[in-house]
Amino acid sequence: MSSRYIQTDVMDIDPLETMPPAKKSMVIFFLVDTSSSMEGSKLESLNKVMGDILPELIGVGEAGTDVKIAVMSFSSGWEWITPEPVLIEEYQKWQDLSADGVTDLGDACLELSSKLSRNGFLHSPSLSYAPVIFLITDGYPTDNYKKGFEMLRKNRWFKYGLKVALAIGSNVDLDVLHEFTDDEELVLQAFGAEMLKKLVREIAVTSSKIGSTSMTLTESAGERALSDVAGAKKEQMIEAVQEIKQDILGVEDLEDLSDLDIEFDEGW
Repeated sequence: MSSRYIQTDVMDIDPLETMPPAKKSMVIFFLVDTSSSMEGSKLESLNKVMGDILPELIGVGEAGTDVKIAVMSFSSGWEWITPEPVLIEEYQKWQDLSADGVTDLGDACLELSSKLSRNGFLHSPSLSYAPVIFLITDGYPTDNYKKGFEMLRKNRWFKYGLKVALAIGSNVDLDVLHEFTDDEELVLQAFGAEMLKKLVREIAVTSSKIGSTSMTLTESAGERALSDVAGAKKEQMIEAVQEIKQDILGVEDLEDLSDLDIEFDEGW
């Protein structure tokens, strides 16, 4: 075969067909309260279960989807344990957190809002699913949390993301967590170390699966389509949380916990 025909064959190949399809990505954010009230069994239990569930998060996304993790601890201020989102396959060793200080939830939310942008932690907005944001706390905010919440509500990534909150123990302002998730159905409460481990595992895995699922509800792109998809995923998450409450807590509503014959903070 002459070189002329070889050249023709090469030129006939569409270069786009030789390129791998672009991957979508989704970031699951863990916002972890590490104030002094978390010291002891609460944080020990949380550190243990986070280390255990990391392998379970591998492969939760659809084929062609990169699931990443971003971890922030907050107490007197905030700290990103992951300086940027990390592929879950590459983040398989949990860095144990330690407790100290107060609960600056407002400052943590302001920082989160700054990272929920294409100039922050979400570098490929056209190929990104809305994030999953998982808040874990055992107390009351000690700063102006409403300022932080107000900033987050203006953020479209936060608006369309899945938000779930987990209260640890009984000394938690559940109304604050309801404000964060914008739905009391997406707030759960752990009353002991074993319950905490079960809830963290179920919430993390389930929310990651739902958040990284493709869903096309309208043919037109834009605000309405984003709103529809976000609403549908939220409904899926609410149904999943209701099942988790029933399976693990044995109740359908957090208010029903008071009817159980248990010591609410047993095991801390």
